[in-house]
Amino acid sequence: MKKILVILTGGTIGSKVEGKIINTTAASSYRLLQLYNEKYADDTEFEVIQPINILSENLTPVEWGVLCNCLLELNFEKYQGIIITHGSDTLSYTSALIGTMFENCSIPIVLVASNLALGLPGSNGMNNFRNAVCFIKSSGINGVFTIFENNKGEIPVYLSTHIVESDPFTDQFRSFTGKYFGKMIDERFFANESYPHLSESHKLNISFKNAPDFNNICNNSEHCKTTDAHSALWSGNFNNGILLIRPYPGLKYGNIDLSAKPKAVLHYMYHSATACTTDSYSIIDFAKKCIDLGIDFYCASFKSKDAALYDSSAKIIDTGVTPLYNISCEAAYAKLMILYNCG
Repeated sequence: MKKILVILTGGTIGSKVEGKIINTTAASSYRLLQLYNEKYADDTEFEVIQPINILSENLTPVEWGVLCNCLLELNFEKYQGIIITHGSDTLSYTSALIGTMFENCSIPIVLVASNLALGLPGSNGMNNFRNAVCFIKSSGINGVFTIFENNKGEIPVYLSTHIVESDPFTDQFRSFTGKYFGKMIDERFFANESYPHLSESHKLNISFKNAPDFNNICNNSEHCKTTDAHSALWSGNFNNGILLIRPYPGLKYGNIDLSAKPKAVLHYMYHSATACTTDSYSIIDFAKKCIDLGIDFYCASFKSKDAALYDSSAKIIDTGVTPLYNISCEAAYAKLMILYNCG
């Protein structure tokens, strides 16, 4: 039987509590496997690597590059699947990145985290990890997924490009679609037959001459199923930055420093695909400034190309920005990070 590869990256699931301080240590990440083997006497064999060991709030594009290069160097055929342990703070962002880059992968990749350090009352880390193991061994589904038990005792399986940031009060994740991809019940996967297919979010629908097909971004037959679609090679790093902006009443765009010249701006808007277009708080002047500086400008998330728009939304699009449809903030950011770092 093939092994399951466990990629440890730190986070709460790999942390130790000392007094009132929670932090990663060299040994604490491996405690997960020790506790698992003590609790579950099954035939699962693991191979373990740890390319990074940080609290996930300290995650930067540098660590993303390390993780993605680690995955690309693997021979996926050696493994039943891969589990990536991660901190919960930026879990949705890394889920979106890995879910985009390895969407067409030939084995299941599952990201997991923990609400509390392992061993503490109420910690769901071990349960998340156990169900990731069971999903890999029994679901028969390839792709990238995220598993995180909620406060109802349910164990949702999220499509990794659809999970969005945890609520800061309840510590609960949710799906961009409002529905789970499926659930683990008694360590078995049950798919959600009514899960919505967001066809418009699959590609960015942008006008780049050499825009990559995100199904085949790694261009490596060992990792991805063969497709006939155009593909582009990732450069191996995420040095080209994307400026992410979210609106609020009173946002003055003139306070935003563009001297670092980001490759693109992603402006995630209010739920109606709107942002302020009046006076000194107008997104329009800022978008025009960016475009004049050669900085590409994206706005998300619009619901349909054919839908009626609010006056403010129509004015924003008329500025020359690129609208993105039916896509979470995390997934839009991940796709643009990959797009602007392809060779």
